[in-house]
Amino acid sequence: MIRVLIILLLLGGCTQNQVKTHLGTGTGAVTGFTTCRALLNTGMELTAACTVIGAWLGSSMFYSNDMNIHSAVFVDTLNTSPGKISNTNWGNGSTGSWGSVKINRTYLVGIKKCKDYESTISINHQWPLSGVKRETEHGIACQMPDGRWIIEDTTQ
Repeated sequence: MIRVLIILLLLGGCTQNQVKTHLGTGTGAVTGFTTCRALLNTGMELTAACTVIGAWLGSSMFYSNDMNIHSAVFVDTLNTSPGKISNTNWGNGSTGSWGSVKINRTYLVGIKKCKDYESTISINHQWPLSGVKRETEHGIACQMPDGRWIIEDTTQ
C-alpha cells in the first residue's frame, strides 16, 4: 500500500494541493481496507468497496475543491481586472460555498504591477470537519516580471 502511495505522489506531481489530495486518498484507502479486512473480517468484495469509499472520503477530507475554485478565480481576477474597481463572484450550488474577489485599485511600484484587493470566502466543510469557514482578507498582490503574483501584505 505504501508503494501505491509513493507512485501516486510521483505520477501526480508535487504541488502542495495535489500532495494533500494524494495523501488524503492514500490514508482513506488504508483506513477503509484495514477497517473492513481486519476489524470486520469481511470478504474480498466488501473490503475492496471499503477501500474505494475510504479513498474517496480521504481525498475530500484533506483538501477542499471549493478553496481550489476560489484560488483560481482569485488569480484570474488579478490577471484580467481592468485598472479600475472590479468585482468577481463565484458559487458552488452543490456545496453551498461561495466567494468573491474585489480589486480596489491598480498601480505600479517600480516594474511591478500591484493591486489592492478584498477576498471573501464562505466554504462549507463536509464531514468529518463539518462547519463553515468564513473570512475576508484585504491585501496587496504584486505581479513579478515573470508573471507570478506575490501577496505583499494582508490583513484579516
